[in-house]
Amino acid sequence: MIDYYQILEVNQDSSVDDIKQAYRKLAKQYHPDVNTSPEAHQRFIDITEAYEVLMQRASDFNDTETQVNYEEVMREIRENSRKHAQMRYNKLQRQQAAFRESGLYDAGLLLKYIGKILVPIVAVAMILVPVSVCVSEQSIQPFFYLFFFWLIGGFILYYAYQQRNNYFQLGIFYYSFSKICDLFTKTNENATDNCFYCKELKANSIPFILNLFKVKGIKLQNTGPMQHQAVYDTKNYTIVFPRSQKAFVVHSLVSCIRFCSIILAINVLPISHIAWRFVGGIAIGWILSALILLFSKTRSKTLYLLSYGMLIKIILWLFVLSFISVFKFSPFNILATDKLHLGIVLYLFIDAFIEQILKLPKQVSLFKPLLKQYTSISHQFNEKCQLYLEIPFWTTINPIIRWIF
Repeated sequence: MIDYYQILEVNQDSSVDDIKQAYRKLAKQYHPDVNTSPEAHQRFIDITEAYEVLMQRASDFNDTETQVNYEEVMREIRENSRKHAQMRYNKLQRQQAAFRESGLYDAGLLLKYIGKILVPIVAVAMILVPVSVCVSEQSIQPFFYLFFFWLIGGFILYYAYQQRNNYFQLGIFYYSFSKICDLFTKTNENATDNCFYCKELKANSIPFILNLFKVKGIKLQNTGPMQHQAVYDTKNYTIVFPRSQKAFVVHSLVSCIRFCSIILAINVLPISHIAWRFVGGIAIGWILSALILLFSKTRSKTLYLLSYGMLIKIILWLFVLSFISVFKFSPFNILATDKLHLGIVLYLFIDAFIEQILKLPKQVSLFKPLLKQYTSISHQFNEKCQLYLEIPFWTTINPIIRWIF
């Protein structure tokens, strides 16, 4: 007979809370997103099955009819639990596949590799800083008050050395060169739907997927002493925009131009402060991408961001930046004041509260798209769905990331 308590690594007299805690711990350990070993698949299913069986057993323990037909009931519970476990695993696999296909997995993996390359460089630089200062000042005294640079740099190098066997074994990129080429060349010849972005064409390419959610409430989770957390109870919606190959190519080009415009503006524009160079990059990227979309007769995939609420936020951001900056017109330049950095950081926090205030009116939704949208997305915005949570920093960063990519 299967010992479900042993599978969850708990005792037979364990409480329901103990079983839940053990399941969360093991499920995280063998989750397909974090564990790619061959046995993780079956182990995750076994853990889920054991959890559902024990939870069902706990709920039916006092049922007299259940006690009489115990073996028959347990057999049904095991069968249903295994089906649910397999369904849950398949759902996670689909979510993981969708995450990889979105390109976010490769982007995160690329950042990890860049970080791994920079770590030893930064560590060596931290070790050389005290030496450089001592040489420049021709004194040994700076070495003592910069000694912590040696400690931190040495610790980082030691960590990298300890991980030397698998230091760069972070994973394999999902998109190879051939897969990227297929994205731009292969089409679905059997497509019947019309492209939302180019009305005269069929939706024969990769659709644009937009995820929305609606906050239903807040749940308080209690997993033990001093282990309380509040989580949003949300309902998620996925909207698929039919897209043609032409629209996919144009959208990819627009994203590339917007990203490059920001990077080039930050490094090239003759403006003293980086915040205004960033704003200039956004403005240049917007003008260039608008021209491309206009001449190619393609709708932008980010028009859902354009709303009264977003326009108000942009105006407030420009007002705050202007208020804490100094403008010079001969030659033109924008200088930073002593309050600029503090003002930006403070407003990054305040921005989330401003957005919550803008969402207070019940009669009208200020964040509903101004321009006509795909049928399903218009309905979801009417139902008070949103793109992101009102969290400090995130309410500013998320729309920018969405606009670029």
